[in-house]
Amino acid sequence: MPGAPAQRVHRIVLRWYAAHGRDLPWRRTRDPYAILVSELMLQQTQVSRVIPKYREFLRRFPTVRALAAARLRDVLAVWSGLGYNRRAKHLWEAAKAIVARGCGLPRAVDELRALPGIGRYTAGAVASFAFGAREAAVDTNVRRVLSRALRGVDRLADSQAWRCATAVLPRDAARWNHALMDIGALYCRATPNCASCPLRRACKYSRAGALRITARPRARPAARRAVQRYEGSRRQHRGRVIRALTGVPHMSLTRLGPQVKEGFGKSDLPWLRALLADLER
Repeated sequence: MPGAPAQRVHRIVLRWYAAHGRDLPWRRTRDPYAILVSELMLQQTQVSRVIPKYREFLRRFPTVRALAAARLRDVLAVWSGLGYNRRAKHLWEAAKAIVARGCGLPRAVDELRALPGIGRYTAGAVASFAFGAREAAVDTNVRRVLSRALRGVDRLADSQAWRCATAVLPRDAARWNHALMDIGALYCRATPNCASCPLRRACKYSRAGALRITARPRARPAARRAVQRYEGSRRQHRGRVIRALTGVPHMSLTRLGPQVKEGFGKSDLPWLRALLADLER
């Protein structure tokens, strides 16, 4: 059973979430497939960008069977704009595995992790949010909140964060996980806003004075970074491939090439094959 400090944090966090939790479309459903889609999309992508794509994706592929029956090129076309196309391929492969399994999305974390592209966090999130399982889901936001509020350090190691999350997990794991994610996203950021955080009086890190929240650091000149050009980049060419193949059952490389690269010739065929391989990873 969690100790008194953790119980106090539970009360504060869940009370705050009941009044101020973010209203997100995937939080209004218990459909395991829809939740799986949202979790794959949310990896390395901002919530504001995911919301319209999530809705579009579910309109096009409303069920796991619809996704499994689709062509990968059509899945990638709908996914276009989110980036990290490997996630779309993993989701498509997971749908095929689920349909082949014949009994729906697995409920157990170990079985979920056996699906393509599903790691420990995603498995815990799906089990918690879709099935009401008492499972932890430790992402970057959750780790920051637990590290600071309960352990008084800026960042626990992965293994320590998971042990901490499991040790303090309340019965209503789904609401708890969502609440920690929201507090981490809204207040407990890399540069935290402790003055407004609902946990400021219960947070070990804040109470110990580890955060200097009133002093603003002097502005420093921005470090010069190499900026990757979009024009002529592989990213631009991959987008052209997706647009060219959308709705087209078959297309030869010699026909596809000129739609992807100006001045395309036979010597560019190895380049085009490598570009297509990028999309399948």
